Order: sequence, then structure tokens, then C-alpha cells
Amino acid sequence: MASALQLPPQSASPSGQVLALLSTLSNPSSSSSQDAHARHALALKARDDALSSSNDSYSNLCTEFCRVLCCQSPELLSMEVLKEFHDSLAGDTDMFHKFCGWIQNNGGNSNAQRDQGMMMWNTLRQMAGLLLKNALVSPPPPSALVQTKRMKLSLEAATEIKHGLLRCLTDALSPIRGVASTAIARCCTAAVYLEKSMGIFFSVGNWVELVPFILHCVQIGNTTQQTSIDSMEQHAGIGALVTLRKLLEDIPNRVAAEAPSTSFHELVPALLTCLQSPIQTRRKEALACLNVFIFPMPGSLVANMDRYLGGLSALASDESAEIRQLVCQGIVSLLSQRAEYIKPHFASIVTFMLTATSDSDPSVALEACDFWLTFASLDEDSYDDEMMGCVAQSLPQLLPVLLKGMVYPPDKIEELLEDNAIDERGGDDRQQDLAPVFHSAKTKGQYDSDDDDSEGGGSDDEMDDDDGEWSLRKCSAASLDSLAGIFGASYVLPPLLPALQEGLRHSDQWFREASILALGAISDGCMAEITPHLPQLHPFLLSQLTSQDSLPQLRCISAWALGRYASWTVTADDPSLVACSIEALVGRLLDRNKKVQVATCSALGVYVEAAGDLMTPYLEPVYRALMEALQLYRTRSILCLFDTLGVMADNVGAAIGEGPLPGMYVPPILKRWNDIGRENPMDRSLLPLMECLGSITVVCGMNYQPWAVETFEMAMSTIEGSMLIISHYNDISDVDDELADPMICAIDLIDGLIEGLGSNFATLVAGSARFGPTFPNLLQQIVAHDIPGVRISAFAVLGDLARQAPTLIEAGLPTLLSEAISSIDPMHPAVCNNSLWALGEICVRCGENAGPLTPNAADLLQNLIPLLMGNSIDIDGNPIDTPVPGIVENAAITLGRLACVNPSFVAPELGRFLLGWCDGLSKISNPTERKDAFSGFILALRANPHSIQNAGPGLSQTIGSILFAVVSWHVASDDLLEGTNVLHSNYGFQPFPGEFVELKQLLTQLLTDIKASAGQESWNQAESQMPVNVKRLMKEVYNV
Repeated sequence: MASALQLPPQSASPSGQVLALLSTLSNPSSSSSQDAHARHALALKARDDALSSSNDSYSNLCTEFCRVLCCQSPELLSMEVLKEFHDSLAGDTDMFHKFCGWIQNNGGNSNAQRDQGMMMWNTLRQMAGLLLKNALVSPPPPSALVQTKRMKLSLEAATEIKHGLLRCLTDALSPIRGVASTAIARCCTAAVYLEKSMGIFFSVGNWVELVPFILHCVQIGNTTQQTSIDSMEQHAGIGALVTLRKLLEDIPNRVAAEAPSTSFHELVPALLTCLQSPIQTRRKEALACLNVFIFPMPGSLVANMDRYLGGLSALASDESAEIRQLVCQGIVSLLSQRAEYIKPHFASIVTFMLTATSDSDPSVALEACDFWLTFASLDEDSYDDEMMGCVAQSLPQLLPVLLKGMVYPPDKIEELLEDNAIDERGGDDRQQDLAPVFHSAKTKGQYDSDDDDSEGGGSDDEMDDDDGEWSLRKCSAASLDSLAGIFGASYVLPPLLPALQEGLRHSDQWFREASILALGAISDGCMAEITPHLPQLHPFLLSQLTSQDSLPQLRCISAWALGRYASWTVTADDPSLVACSIEALVGRLLDRNKKVQVATCSALGVYVEAAGDLMTPYLEPVYRALMEALQLYRTRSILCLFDTLGVMADNVGAAIGEGPLPGMYVPPILKRWNDIGRENPMDRSLLPLMECLGSITVVCGMNYQPWAVETFEMAMSTIEGSMLIISHYNDISDVDDELADPMICAIDLIDGLIEGLGSNFATLVAGSARFGPTFPNLLQQIVAHDIPGVRISAFAVLGDLARQAPTLIEAGLPTLLSEAISSIDPMHPAVCNNSLWALGEICVRCGENAGPLTPNAADLLQNLIPLLMGNSIDIDGNPIDTPVPGIVENAAITLGRLACVNPSFVAPELGRFLLGWCDGLSKISNPTERKDAFSGFILALRANPHSIQNAGPGLSQTIGSILFAVVSWHVASDDLLEGTNVLHSNYGFQPFPGEFVELKQLLTQLLTDIKASAGQESWNQAESQMPVNVKRLMKEVYNV
């Protein structure tokens, strides 16, 4: 270990011209602001020209920036440089004197003048460092159009810059060290992505001096612990630690893989020594670095784990809140990543974390609180009974602490009261009122992922006022929720109930609010034990929601908690509970406070999901209130309202489309669409509007006809508008996915119209003078669109048209088939699944008319075989090893439906994919699709019975695959999806579905014929590999 700090070579002195450039860019006040602005604009142009004109000029200016950063005082500049600086300012002597004039005063300057001048100089150094970092990390494109490569440093420039940045880590000024450390970390990170321009110089592997120099600085700092904090050794140590932390946060694996191994492995011991430093910054930065090492877990940390744990213990009571926070962070990281290292010390760790959760500093308390949430989220293999016991013993002390942590802190309460006042005055929408809006295209077939987690407003974030920020309140509530889930009521309720009851009776509304949050948080884990108390708690929650004296936050949390216990309300013997709950929620829909609007609308959606058709008696007043709210709501409230309308359509059923109800709510929704669309037809608030209409159209069916044409034409207008906007992009990769969302949503809405109107959709299209003639052509455009999300929805429309309105696709069927077949690509799973489903529906519509499919049948088969046999490849020709959910099943269904049209499309090559087809057949959960697939399978086998002998490594294996496929008919759909093992457990096979008796007879005859043709020996061999339950099933049901 070196005994003195060894620095890289000193940089040369900067030029006067670059000093003039930087001082002008800093744009200090001048006697003529207009002249200063003009000079600033010229300086910007000069900088950009120098950085983009050639590699030499780029290298020279970057080097000059580095020299300014390294120059600690203008007193180090020669008189020639000072004169060049002065002359380059074109007579602006005021600017020159502010930076350097004080050193030409022949020693007569005062300390105040020197301090002011040095402050200006160091500002110039910081600017130079930032400009250098930006120029290196984002090298500008060349100004000459004939070149396409970005600027690249020369070897000499890169070497001097790297030396200069390392020297600046030892600077006396923290801001300069900070700029240098950021530049180093950002350059090393950028080198990962810009290998040609940056990687050759700034990757960790190619910057061979970097990690050894960092280690050297840390070690020197460790050997001079008693040196003044203002010494160069301590500055170097801190600068190195900050740089290492930034590198480890950004590219930990690169540092571990590319740094010289000797230096890298010596880092951990050096950092552990830093934990004993009397200098707080050294302790903090070293611990932050060690914590980041937990994820890659190098061997040096494993070897020194006891020292690390000892360091955490020693710092657990550090006077610095930042260090105590890092101690908690390290423990939480070990718990989540490598819990085995803390198991021997878990009891003492639980005791410490319990104390830390009550720390007076909120940041420490939050980090400690995350320990409980992390523990409750571990998988069962990561903890043992002893660890569970330690946490269980802490619950009597912990749970009241968590409850206390759910109370808003005073500063947040003050902020919330100000927000409440703004809402009461009807103030303009604020940024926190806005929420991002996303849309997922509709998927079809097996593993339909049409669910939207946002529906029903069940998100816990909607009951909170922290604006998406992770807070002690949120962490405390989430921890209580999770702990209740794993320990149950017997551990949670005894210590929690006294504090909870006290809080619910508290005169301070903020304490009541936190107690209601806790009550909702334990609903999942303690529902059965809380149920006896709900007859008293439910009226209490209703009163907190409806009282005019309740704070908006109290009304919000009461609505949320009512939603958490909605299932009890619905299943209780008292039918008036649903009525009074709905009445209370509906009564708060028109609250002036936006948070209350969102909370009550969300809770109403949760009640609707729980109640289902029990909502029928209340639909008229609910829709009337929602339509009043539609006129009042803005921003996030309106998005939540549309979600709730969609939830009602999805869960209540046909009742929402009966009688005068649709006339009550559909016209106002369409009017809102028109109103918003006139201002901005691509407004993202229209996405949930179209989503809810899509659900409404399906449920209303023919009762939606009065508004069908208007809805269709508005959706078509949205699609055309989106396509026009996207067409202006030369490169489709430049199109943001969100830009296509309105078009995707509108396509899904048209699909809803198809499902709802059925065969009458063709009449609807014919009745649209504006879009009827162009609809078939538009369909061909969207199934061939470059954006995958558009194709997902387009193939959903294609499949539903084949089912409901086939005349609309007949003319363009050859093109549509070709596009669907070309989209059978597992690299885009949702597109692939929907295209397979659409092709299958087209086959069903063709029936026994093979003519439309004949030109494309061979191509379709060749695209299906790789999906069934698991030998699909990606765009680069690499095999796709991970099976994509639903694709094998959908391929098996489509293949069966193709065989039903004409077995000769499939039979000749059946031996190639018979085993894969059997595997796909065994996974189909939908009975109708399974029936189609097996019908085609039987026809194909009858057309080519010899394929059984040619299908695999052995006849018995092929027979076994067929038998296991048949077994799927006797397994419940849920068991198929969840992979439940019914083959080896107690016999519990279901009977063959009665509606498919003819298919059962065909399967029975097929198995009988296979047994006869295979011979007794092969059959016995196949049978010997079957579980006992399957043998019994085959004998009792199929007589084989």
C-alpha cells in the first residue's frame, strides 16, 4: 500500500479563448443586457460548432473544458493566458475583472475581493465540468451531412481527460469532486451503450487506472484517519467513495466483471475499514457502496460478511440519520437477497428494526418499516420457523408503531389542508390531479388477458394523498396488510385491536383516518375474525363518509374501507346493507373534493364487482348520479368514472341494457366524447371512455342500436385521425406506443359493436354513408399495421367478423389470410395468439367449403408446426426456449379447425407434429374450442392412420401422448390452467361433457382402433407408463 497520495499527471493550463467562451456562456449581469444576450447566443453557436465540426475540434474543446475544471485558481494562469482571456472578451472588461481582475491588483485586493473572485472562478470550473460530461456522454452528431458517425475523442485527448477527472476527485471543493465523479460514472455507463465512440476509452475494462486509483484514494484515507478533514488525502478518499457509489449504482455488474480483479477484491476490506472513520461522509459513502455490493455479492464480501454485519451493528446508533437509514437499507437488502447471512442474528436484528421503525427521522423509520414488508413478501424457502417466531414475538410492540406511522405527519397535513381549500373554491386542476392513461389491446382465444387491473378503482393508491410517493404511511399500511396475511388474526388482532379501537374513537380526525386505513389493511388477513364486529363498524364507516364535518381525507378513506369489506356487505343476511352502502357512496359522488370523487367512484366500482346482478334494483339512481357526476368531473375523476361505468357493464349483466336505462347514460357519454373530441380528438381521457363504451355495447347487444351508427363513425374517425398522425413519421420506430393508443382503443370499441350487434353489424356498416364503403379497406390496413398493438386488436376484429358478419371480409379474404399467417410470430405473443384465433374462426366459418383456404393452407400449416413442436426461432434465427402462454393451445385449436375444413390440409405431414399437437390439445380449457380441435384431430388421424407409427421415438410414447390428450376432457378447466395434479391424487375425473356425446363416441372408436392396430404388446407398454387413475379412466369410460 502506498504511503503517499499518488496523482495522475497534471493537466496543461487552459487557453484564454475557452475561458472567454465559458464566462460568456455563464451570462453574468452586464451593463447592457441586450449585448450580453447577443454574446451568449454567439458563444452557444461557437461551442456547438466546435463540438460538431470535426473529431479534432471536438477533442480540443473537450480537453480545454477538462483543463478549466482542473485549474484550481486563476493565480495559476500565465500572464499570456490572462491577456488572451481579456482580449477574447471583445472589450467586456467587467466580465474579465469578475473572474480574474482581483489577481492583477498587485496584492492590494481584500479578502472579500479574493473570495468573490474565487467563487466566480469555481462556478466557471463547475460549468466546464458539466459541459465536458455532456459532450462526452452525448457526443454531438457532425455538422457535415456527409458524415453519419458521431464525434470521437483522440487517444491523446481521452488520456488527458481521464487523468484530469481522476485528479479532480482529490479537489478541496466538494462541488468540483461531485462534478468529476458524476462525469466519470456517466462516461462509464455511456460506454456500455456507445461502445464504438465511448467504450474504447471509458469502459471500466479499458479505463484500467480507474478502479485502482479509487482503491488507492480510499486506502490512503484509511491510513490517515487522524488527518484533518480538509487534507487532500481525505478529499481524495471522499471523492473516490462518491465515485465508486455512483458506479456501483449504475453498472455494478460491469464494475465486478471488468475491473482489475486484485483491485476489485481489495475494495470490500477497504470499505469496511472506512466504516470506522471519524468522518461522517466517509462512513456514509462506504456503507452505501457496501450495500450496493449485496446484489452482485462478490466473493470478497462473502469472505468478509462477519465484518460487514459487525459494521452495520456498530453504526446502528450512529448520530447521522443518513447512516442509520443506510444500516436499515443494508439489512433489508440482505433479507430480500441473501437472508441466510442474517438468520443467525435475526432475533437481534428484529429488535433493532423495531426500534428503528420508531426513529424520529422519517427517512430512517421508512427504511426500517420496509423490513417488515420485505419479510412478509419472502417466499417460504427464504425463512424458517425461528425467523417467523421472532417476528411474531415482535408484533405486540410493532403493530401500534405501524398504526402510528399511518398518521399523516404535520407538514403533510398542512399541505393537504391547503389542497382541500383549493378544491373547495373550485380551483383549477393541478398536476397531482392528473394520472397517466394506458390501454391494453384486446386479446382472444386461450389465456384471454382482457382484464384491466384499474377497473373498479381498487388500487390502494387511490385512497392516499401522497401523490404516488412511497411514504412511511404507505409502507406501514402495506406492512400491516402483508403481516396480517401471513400471521392471521390470532397474532394480529390481540395487540392491534386496543390501539385500533382507541384510534377509531379519537376526537382528532387524522387519527381516525389512520385507524380506518389500518382497518381496511387487515381486511384480507383477518376477515373472518373482524366479521362479528362489522355490524358496528359498517355504520361507523358510513357515518364518516356521509358526515358534513368529516375531512375530505376521512371521507376518502372511509369509502376505500367500505370497498375492502364489500364482500361481507353483499353476503350478509341483511339486504339493506347493500342499499345503504350504495346510497352513501352515490351521495358522495358529487363531492367538490377531487380526491373524494375518485375514492367514492372507485369504491362504487368495487361494490359493483362484489354485488354483480344484486345491483339491478339500484341501477336507475346510480346511473342518474353518475351522469350528474359526468357533467362535474374533470381529469382523474372522469377517468375513474369511465372505469366504473365499464365495471358496471362487465359485472351487472344484461340489466344495464334493458328498458330506458341505456337512454339514460349512453347519450351523455357520447356527448362528452363529442365535446372532448372537438378540442382534441386524440385526448387520452377518451381512452377509458371508449373502453367503457366497448363493454356497454357488448352487454346491451341489440338495445344499443339507436347509438350504434354514431359510435361506429366516431370510432372510425379516431382510427383515421391516428393513422394520419402516424403516417407523418418516416420511421415507425420513432412512433411512441402511446400515440397509437386512441386507434387501438377505437378498434376495440368496434369489436365491441360486432360482439353486441352480431350479424346486424353488417347492416350497421352498410348504413354508414361515410365509412361503410371504406371499412373493408381499413380492415386490411390495420391487420397489416407496423405497430403490434394495432394488429392485436385488428385480428380480434377479424375473428369476430368471421363469426358474426363474414360478408364484410369475403372480398378481402386472400389478403387478410396472408397477413394473419405472416403474423404467426411468437416474438410478438399477443399478436400471434390473436392471429391464430382469427384464423381458427375463419376456418369455422368456412365449414366444409375448402375453397377460400386452399391457396393458403400449406403456408398456414408450415407456420403452425414450429409452434406445436417448440422449435420456433426469433428474428436472428435463435431458438425461442421459453414457451409463450396460450400459443401452443391456440395453434392446436387452429390446426384442428383447419383439419375440420379439409383433413388433407393436415394429414400428409401429421407424423411431423403429432406429439406436439397432442401436447397442445391437452392444455385447451375452453370446451367449444377443445371440441373443434379434437374433431379435426380425429379426422386427420383417420386420413393418415400410419402417422402414429412415424410420430416419435416409439409407438408406445405416441399412444401415451394421445391418451393424455384425451384425459384433458375429464379435468376441470381451472385445474388445467393451474396445473393441478389430478393424475396421481385421489380419483376425481369429471365425466365427458354431455353436450358432446357424438365426439365421445368418435374418440372411443379411435382409441379402440389404435389399440387394435398397435398390437397388444405396444398397448401394454404404453399402459404400463400410465398412472393408475388414467388406466381406470380408460377402462371405465372408453373400454380400452
